[in-house]
Amino acid sequence: MKGYEIMKKMLALCLALLFVLTGFAAAIAEEPVSAETYYYIAPLANLEYWLAHRAGLEDACKELGVTAKFVGDDGLDVDAMCAVIGTALNDPNCAGIVMQANFADAYEPYVVEAKEKGIPVCYQTVDGVDGSARLSFLGTDYVQYGRVMMQQAAEAAGGKGNVIVSNALSAGSNAVADVMAGIRAEVENWPEMKIVAEVDDNSDAAVAAQKVGAALLANAGVTVVIGGQSTSAIGAVTAIKEAGLSGDVKVISIDRDSATLEFVKSGDIYATVAGKQYTEVYYGVKLCYDFNHGAKNAFSNDDALAGLVIAPSFIDTGSLIINQSNVDNFLNFSYATR
Repeated sequence: MKGYEIMKKMLALCLALLFVLTGFAAAIAEEPVSAETYYYIAPLANLEYWLAHRAGLEDACKELGVTAKFVGDDGLDVDAMCAVIGTALNDPNCAGIVMQANFADAYEPYVVEAKEKGIPVCYQTVDGVDGSARLSFLGTDYVQYGRVMMQQAAEAAGGKGNVIVSNALSAGSNAVADVMAGIRAEVENWPEMKIVAEVDDNSDAAVAAQKVGAALLANAGVTVVIGGQSTSAIGAVTAIKEAGLSGDVKVISIDRDSATLEFVKSGDIYATVAGKQYTEVYYGVKLCYDFNHGAKNAFSNDDALAGLVIAPSFIDTGSLIINQSNVDNFLNFSYATR
C-alpha cells in the first residue's frame, strides 16, 4: 500500500508540474507583441518582388518581439511615396524604417526628419544621396547590377550583336538610372556589341512587349534584350515570340519572381540577376532595433553628441545569377510556405 501511495503522489506531482509548464508555455505564446513598430515602405507594393522584403521584415520583428508594418503605394510615384513615409513618421510607435531610396532627393528631407525624431532609417538595395542622414545601407551597388546584366547579355550573345534595353526610364528612380549607367558602361567592354534602342516601358509588361517589338522591327541584328525590371523582360519574351525570333534573341532579366523563374526554366530568359533582399531587410530591421536598444558610447564618452553610431555605414549583401543550371533550386521555393 505504501508503494501505491507513493506512486499516487508522484503521479499527482507530475501532473501538477505538467500543468505549470503548459501554462508557462501558453503564457509565452500569448505574450503580447510590443507596440514598438518597424516599417518597410515599398513602391509598386503589389508586386511579387516584395515578398522577400516582407518576409525579412516579419521574421526579424517576430524574433525581436516588436510590431512589423509593410506599407507602400501600388504605383511608382514620388509624391505618393513621400506621403506614405510622412504617415509612418507621424506614427508615435514608429521606431525604425527600412526602404529603398527610389527617389533619393525627395526622400532625404524625410530621412533628416526621422533622424531628428530619433527614428533610424536603413536603406536597402538602392542607397540615398551622398551624405544621407540614413543609418546604414545594405545591398549591392545597382550600377554593378547593370554591369553584371550586360556581362550576362554578352555571354548569351557570344559577345556580338545589337542590344535593346527596356526599363522604366521615365520613373525618375535612382535604381533605374544606376542600372542603366552600369549597362552603358559595361557595353564599352564588348567592341562587337552596341545598344541600338532604350525603350521606356513604365514597369508594364504589355508596354514593354509593344515597344520592344517595335524596336526589333526597327533594328536589324539584335541578339539580346535586357529587361531592367522583371516586367520588362517578360514583355520582351512576348515581343520576341511574336516576331518569330525565339532562340535567336536572348533575354536577360532582373529579380526572381515566379514568372521570371519559369521563363528561365523554359529557356525564354537566358539568365536573371537577383539580389538578397531578404537579407537586406532582415538585418536592416535589426540595425534599427540595435540603434534603439544596443550599447552606447562604443567609441567616445558621448557617441550621440559626437554623431557616432555602432551600425556599419554599408553592408554588401551580394547578388545571385540564376540560369538554367541552377533555376530548379529556386523554382519551388515560396516565402509563403517555407
